Amino acid sequence: MKKMIILLLPVLMFSGELANIIQGIDNSLLVKSSKIKTKALKKMVGVYEGKNYPSIDLDFKAIRLKDTPTATFVLPLMPPITTPVGTKSNVSLGLGFTYPIFTGYAITNMVEKAKLEVVKSKLKTKNLKRELYLKSIMLYSNIYALSKAINATKEAIKALDISLKKANKLYKNDLINLSEVYNIKAKKYDVTATLETLKAKRNLLVNTLFYISGVKVGKDLKLIKLTGFKKEKSTIKYALQNREDLNILKKELDISEKEIKLAKSKFYPTVAIMGGIKKQGDSLRLNGNGYSNADESYIALGVKWNIFDGFAKDKQAEAARLKKEATLLYLNDYKQKIKTNIENSFFVLSSLKSKLSAAKEQLKSQEEYCKLVKGRFENALSSADELSRAIASLAKAKANVQQYKAKIFFQKYKIILQTGLKEKF
Repeated sequence: MKKMIILLLPVLMFSGELANIIQGIDNSLLVKSSKIKTKALKKMVGVYEGKNYPSIDLDFKAIRLKDTPTATFVLPLMPPITTPVGTKSNVSLGLGFTYPIFTGYAITNMVEKAKLEVVKSKLKTKNLKRELYLKSIMLYSNIYALSKAINATKEAIKALDISLKKANKLYKNDLINLSEVYNIKAKKYDVTATLETLKAKRNLLVNTLFYISGVKVGKDLKLIKLTGFKKEKSTIKYALQNREDLNILKKELDISEKEIKLAKSKFYPTVAIMGGIKKQGDSLRLNGNGYSNADESYIALGVKWNIFDGFAKDKQAEAARLKKEATLLYLNDYKQKIKTNIENSFFVLSSLKSKLSAAKEQLKSQEEYCKLVKGRFENALSSADELSRAIASLAKAKANVQQYKAKIFFQKYKIILQTGLKEKF
């Protein structure tokens, strides 16, 4: 049942175009690139695991010398004697193996480190998705706010058109001056220019969102009401347990520990068994050349132990230890940073809610004032300038309310995404 709820969370939290945007991000080139990097790191695990197995090499050589190898022997009271000790043609075929018995735990630690790199890469992919989600939701909310501002501005233009017709009638009846008519026209041009600016800004954000997600959003966007919103303390606690970027640092800490062990492995000797089946001769029959054995098969035990290297091992181990210490300090600082950022996000959310309440009251006031000014203007008791400003202020008040709604929408999602993606997306 719990698994089903987790799978349904994306559907519950997103719908319509916003759900398509999130799905588009999951299939984006950046996310795919990050996933392929993880696959490459998985292959590297196999590379290091392969070092636990014997290495088997096939070696074939066919050599033709310019001269026959000879040796000169000098004996007392006798002239020097030169005799052949080999043949011009030399052919050898060998199948050798090397099997590491003990490497100071180096191979084991390399494998474990490689596995940690895979986990770290997966976390990086999740964190990339989290950051892209956050950016896309910010763009979505801004597009929503601009769309509402565009609608409010269009309404203002319609209202100005109606007022302009009434102004012309009043002018024809000598109730107002011609300058009043021009004043309304000028305001209409100004509001129309504002409309074009808003459209350009919206198109810019739509294109940016399309680049991130591959989804071209329409004009009728909706804000989803989020329910079951976590409180500040539980949000911080959850974030410190699940944030992908924080878990990346925790994996860095584990990787640093493996690097310390890898550095210490060089203080141990390495032991390996070597052997091979080898035949040689002066032809492909590999039956010897009359001077050396045809069968040169062998088995050996090799031990290598570095006694002194100018304190390089000690310095490497100390460097790995210091790296771990630095990562731990950075991790603790990062935890504090996450806590502070979430606290600040809740402060901003509280402030936005207060501003939204104020904006709603301002809208009510502006609606009443606009009605009053329209009535007064129709009775030649108010100027065209006052009417134009009232209409423009009403449009601004409407846009302001929607803007704060969009900001609250984004802020809530920001807080959710500040806790990480676990059991959410």
